[in-house]
Amino acid sequence: MPFDLRDDCLLLHGHCPIEEGEPLLDALRGTACPVVDLSGLEQAHTAILQVLMATAPAIRGCPADPVVAACLVALPRAEAPGEGRAG
Repeated sequence: MPFDLRDDCLLLHGHCPIEEGEPLLDALRGTACPVVDLSGLEQAHTAILQVLMATAPAIRGCPADPVVAACLVALPRAEAPGEGRAG
């Protein structure tokens, strides 16, 4: 499976094929405030991108594929762990 749930963050990694679209949607729906880490993502089927665009989770990291990154640029960004606001 090209995604894992760790510390309330879905980590997408490697190649995410079309078959992972529905499980990804279910995982995102089952999380109150979903955060998706794309730093390990190499390639994703357009169905995966559609799920991410439709659910609009907070995004952490940047995927290797610049086309994927460009498709998801409008999604909200999540703070990296340890990145809090000072003050």
